[in-house]
Amino acid sequence: MSSLPLDIASALNTLSRGCEGIDTVMNTNKEENRFSRALEALQSLSMATEMPIAIVEGLAAIRYGYPAATQDIDIAVCQVHLEPLIQLAPQYGFKIAWESKAGWHTLMHGDVEINIVPEGGKARDSSPTRIPSPLDMGVLQGVQYASIESWVELKISSGRQKDRAHIVEVLKKSDDKSIAEIDRHLANVELTYQTEFKHLVAEAIKERHQEENRR
Repeated sequence: MSSLPLDIASALNTLSRGCEGIDTVMNTNKEENRFSRALEALQSLSMATEMPIAIVEGLAAIRYGYPAATQDIDIAVCQVHLEPLIQLAPQYGFKIAWESKAGWHTLMHGDVEINIVPEGGKARDSSPTRIPSPLDMGVLQGVQYASIESWVELKISSGRQKDRAHIVEVLKKSDDKSIAEIDRHLANVELTYQTEFKHLVAEAIKERHQEENRR
Protein backbone atom coordinates (compact mmCIF):
# COMPACT_ATOMS: atom_id res chain seq x y z
CA MET A 1 0.00 0.00 0.00
CA SER A 2 1.42 3.35 -0.97
CA SER A 3 1.86 5.91 1.77
CA LEU A 4 -0.15 9.13 1.84
CA PRO A 5 1.45 12.29 0.45
CA LEU A 6 3.16 14.26 3.20
CA ASP A 7 0.74 17.18 3.01
CA ILE A 8 -2.31 14.93 3.39
CA ALA A 9 -0.70 12.93 6.19
CA SER A 10 0.14 16.16 7.98
CA ALA A 11 -3.44 17.42 7.58
CA LEU A 12 -4.84 14.16 8.98
CA ASN A 13 -2.50 14.35 11.95
CA THR A 14 -3.60 17.92 12.64
CA LEU A 15 -7.27 16.92 12.38
CA SER A 16 -6.75 13.96 14.73
CA ARG A 17 -5.01 16.20 17.22
CA GLY A 18 -7.81 18.75 17.04
CA CYS A 19 -10.37 16.02 17.67
CA GLU A 20 -8.64 15.19 20.95
CA GLY A 21 -9.55 18.66 22.16
CA ILE A 22 -13.18 18.07 21.16
CA ASP A 23 -13.23 14.68 22.93
CA THR A 24 -11.82 16.26 26.09
CA VAL A 25 -14.34 19.10 26.25
CA MET A 26 -17.39 17.08 25.18
CA ASN A 27 -16.34 14.01 27.19
CA THR A 28 -17.08 11.81 24.17
CA ASN A 29 -14.09 9.56 24.74
CA LYS A 30 -13.29 8.30 28.24
CA GLU A 31 -9.67 7.61 27.37
CA GLU A 32 -7.01 10.09 28.41
CA ASN A 33 -5.30 12.14 25.74
CA ARG A 34 -2.73 14.91 25.63
CA PHE A 35 -5.35 17.63 26.17
CA SER A 36 -6.99 15.95 29.15
CA ARG A 37 -3.60 15.35 30.77
CA ALA A 38 -2.61 18.98 30.27
CA LEU A 39 -5.89 20.19 31.79
CA GLU A 40 -5.48 17.83 34.76
CA ALA A 41 -2.02 19.25 35.38
CA LEU A 42 -3.40 22.79 35.18
CA GLN A 43 -6.14 21.85 37.64
CA SER A 44 -3.56 20.48 40.10
CA LEU A 45 -1.50 23.67 39.79
CA SER A 46 -4.58 25.86 40.18
CA MET A 47 -5.96 24.15 43.26
CA ALA A 48 -2.58 23.87 45.02
CA THR A 49 -1.83 27.56 44.54
CA GLU A 50 -5.40 28.96 44.77
CA MET A 51 -4.89 30.37 41.29
CA PRO A 52 -8.16 30.64 39.30
CA ILE A 53 -7.66 29.81 35.62
CA ALA A 54 -10.20 30.56 32.89
CA ILE A 55 -10.22 28.52 29.69
CA VAL A 56 -10.79 30.76 26.67
CA GLU A 57 -10.47 30.64 22.86
CA GLY A 58 -10.81 27.30 21.03
CA LEU A 59 -11.65 24.94 23.89
CA ALA A 60 -14.28 27.39 25.14
CA ALA A 61 -15.76 27.53 21.63
CA ILE A 62 -16.23 23.76 21.83
CA ARG A 63 -17.77 24.10 25.28
CA TYR A 64 -20.33 26.56 23.94
CA GLY A 65 -21.41 24.51 20.96
CA TYR A 66 -18.93 24.88 18.11
CA PRO A 67 -16.69 21.78 17.75
CA ALA A 68 -13.68 23.68 16.43
CA ALA A 69 -10.53 21.62 15.97
CA THR A 70 -7.91 23.33 18.11
CA GLN A 71 -4.23 22.63 18.53
CA ASP A 72 -3.55 24.37 21.84
CA ILE A 73 -5.02 25.54 25.13
CA ASP A 74 -5.53 29.23 25.93
CA ILE A 75 -5.98 30.27 29.54
CA ALA A 76 -6.59 33.62 31.21
CA VAL A 77 -4.63 34.29 34.40
CA CYS A 78 -4.81 37.10 36.98
CA GLN A 79 -2.04 39.68 36.80
CA VAL A 80 -0.85 38.84 40.33
CA HIS A 81 -0.46 35.18 39.40
CA LEU A 82 1.63 35.59 36.26
CA GLU A 83 4.99 35.44 38.03
CA PRO A 84 4.04 32.61 40.44
CA LEU A 85 2.72 30.66 37.46
CA ILE A 86 6.10 30.76 35.74
CA GLN A 87 7.91 29.85 38.96
CA LEU A 88 5.66 26.93 39.91
CA ALA A 89 4.59 25.48 36.56
CA PRO A 90 7.67 23.21 36.19
CA GLN A 91 6.70 21.45 39.43
CA TYR A 92 3.52 20.27 37.70
CA GLY A 93 5.05 18.93 34.52
CA PHE A 94 5.15 22.11 32.43
CA LYS A 95 8.07 23.53 30.51
CA ILE A 96 8.46 27.26 29.95
CA ALA A 97 8.57 27.64 26.17
CA TRP A 98 8.41 31.43 26.17
CA GLU A 99 8.50 34.02 28.94
CA SER A 100 7.05 37.39 28.00
CA LYS A 101 7.67 40.67 29.81
CA ALA A 102 4.02 41.54 29.12
CA GLY A 103 2.74 38.25 30.54
CA TRP A 104 1.91 36.46 27.29
CA HIS A 105 3.82 33.38 28.39
CA THR A 106 3.78 30.03 26.60
CA LEU A 107 3.96 26.73 28.45
CA MET A 108 4.30 23.21 27.11
CA HIS A 109 2.83 20.07 28.64
CA GLY A 110 4.25 17.26 26.57
CA ASP A 111 3.55 18.51 23.06
CA VAL A 112 0.51 20.57 24.02
CA GLU A 113 1.05 24.32 23.89
CA ILE A 114 -0.60 26.40 26.60
CA ASN A 115 -0.89 30.11 25.81
CA ILE A 116 -1.30 32.53 28.70
CA VAL A 117 -3.77 35.38 28.22
CA PRO A 118 -2.85 37.92 30.93
CA GLU A 119 -5.31 40.07 32.80
CA GLY A 120 -4.76 43.68 31.76
CA GLY A 121 -3.34 42.82 28.35
CA LYS A 122 -4.95 43.69 25.04
CA ALA A 123 -6.13 41.22 22.43
CA ARG A 124 -4.89 43.71 19.84
CA ASP A 125 -3.12 47.05 20.17
CA SER A 126 -6.16 49.01 18.99
CA SER A 127 -8.62 47.23 21.28
CA PRO A 128 -10.61 49.75 23.39
CA THR A 129 -10.66 47.35 26.36
CA ARG A 130 -8.25 45.24 28.33
CA ILE A 131 -8.48 41.54 29.15
CA PRO A 132 -10.48 40.96 32.34
CA SER A 133 -9.37 38.69 35.16
CA PRO A 134 -10.60 35.10 35.49
CA LEU A 135 -12.71 36.33 38.42
CA ASP A 136 -14.53 38.73 36.10
CA MET A 137 -15.00 35.81 33.69
CA GLY A 138 -16.88 33.90 36.37
CA VAL A 139 -14.02 31.64 37.48
CA LEU A 140 -13.47 31.85 41.24
CA GLN A 141 -11.33 28.77 41.71
CA GLY A 142 -9.81 25.90 39.80
CA VAL A 143 -9.75 25.56 36.04
CA GLN A 144 -13.11 26.42 34.48
CA TYR A 145 -14.42 27.80 31.23
CA ALA A 146 -14.84 31.55 30.97
CA SER A 147 -18.49 32.58 30.92
CA ILE A 148 -19.96 32.76 27.44
CA GLU A 149 -20.35 36.53 27.86
CA SER A 150 -16.65 36.95 28.59
CA TRP A 151 -15.70 34.55 25.82
CA VAL A 152 -17.64 36.63 23.28
CA GLU A 153 -16.08 39.80 24.68
CA LEU A 154 -12.56 38.44 24.15
CA LYS A 155 -13.37 37.16 20.69
CA ILE A 156 -14.76 40.51 19.55
CA SER A 157 -11.87 42.42 21.11
CA SER A 158 -9.37 40.43 19.01
CA GLY A 159 -10.77 41.82 15.76
CA ARG A 160 -9.91 38.59 13.94
CA GLN A 161 -12.20 37.17 11.29
CA LYS A 162 -11.64 33.66 12.66
CA ASP A 163 -12.96 34.71 16.06
CA ARG A 164 -15.91 36.43 14.45
CA ALA A 165 -16.77 33.17 12.66
CA HIS A 166 -16.52 31.22 15.93
CA ILE A 167 -19.04 33.56 17.57
CA VAL A 168 -21.49 33.12 14.68
CA GLU A 169 -21.26 29.32 14.92
CA VAL A 170 -21.93 29.40 18.66
CA LEU A 171 -24.82 31.86 18.27
CA LYS A 172 -26.50 29.56 15.75
CA LYS A 173 -27.01 27.13 18.63
CA SER A 174 -27.70 29.67 21.38
CA ASP A 175 -31.14 30.44 22.80
CA ASP A 176 -32.67 33.89 23.09
CA LYS A 177 -31.94 34.11 26.82
CA SER A 178 -28.21 33.52 26.34
CA ILE A 179 -28.06 36.02 23.50
CA ALA A 180 -29.81 38.66 25.61
CA GLU A 181 -27.40 38.08 28.51
CA ILE A 182 -24.39 38.47 26.22
CA ASP A 183 -25.88 41.64 24.76
CA ARG A 184 -26.37 43.16 28.23
CA HIS A 185 -22.85 42.25 29.24
CA LEU A 186 -21.31 43.86 26.17
CA ALA A 187 -23.39 47.01 26.66
CA ASN A 188 -21.70 47.42 30.05
CA VAL A 189 -18.24 46.70 28.66
CA GLU A 190 -17.98 48.57 25.36
CA LEU A 191 -20.77 49.84 23.12
CA THR A 192 -18.83 49.12 19.93
CA TYR A 193 -18.68 45.46 21.01
CA GLN A 194 -22.43 45.45 21.50
CA THR A 195 -22.94 46.91 18.02
CA GLU A 196 -20.66 44.28 16.49
CA PHE A 197 -22.47 41.58 18.44
CA LYS A 198 -25.83 42.62 17.03
CA HIS A 199 -24.38 42.23 13.53
CA LEU A 200 -23.11 38.77 14.41
CA VAL A 201 -26.49 37.76 15.82
CA ALA A 202 -28.17 38.83 12.57
CA GLU A 203 -25.59 36.86 10.59
CA ALA A 204 -26.12 33.78 12.75
CA ILE A 205 -29.91 33.94 12.32
CA LYS A 206 -29.54 34.28 8.55
CA GLU A 207 -27.16 31.33 8.33
CA ARG A 208 -29.35 29.19 10.58
CA HIS A 209 -32.38 29.82 8.40
CA GLN A 210 -30.42 28.97 5.26
CA GLU A 211 -29.25 25.70 6.78
CA GLU A 212 -32.79 24.78 7.91
CA ASN A 213 -34.14 25.42 4.43
CA ARG A 214 -31.62 23.02 2.91
CA ARG A 215 -32.74 20.08 5.01
